[in-house]
Amino acid sequence: MTDWLEKAAAYWFALWHLRRAPLAAASDHDRQCWCRDHCGVFAGRWFAVGAGLWLLFSTPFISSAPIAFLGLFGLAMGMWHITWQIMAQKKAGPPKIDAPVDFPQNDNDDEDKPERD
Repeated sequence: MTDWLEKAAAYWFALWHLRRAPLAAASDHDRQCWCRDHCGVFAGRWFAVGAGLWLLFSTPFISSAPIAFLGLFGLAMGMWHITWQIMAQKKAGPPKIDAPVDFPQNDNDDEDKPERD
């Protein structure tokens, strides 16, 4: 039973990853970089669930309070994860971007006709 609970926690919560190896033993900067790079995915999942449940609640056919509360909870969890990402961006700085790579130049002037030997 704990296997599927761990998989669900890993899918929905960034904190689950931060408390497990290798991130638990990583430096604070490495943890902030991981959070900067991955918390947006968790926020997107929560926002999608929250918005979907809220839209479901706003239909005239399904107007139950538990669905509304779960929708608001999903939106709040999305805001929580996106706040983590913003705070990590401030602490860790922007991600490193690789230098641009030049594309190889094609000596064939006429692109419609392939080169022939």
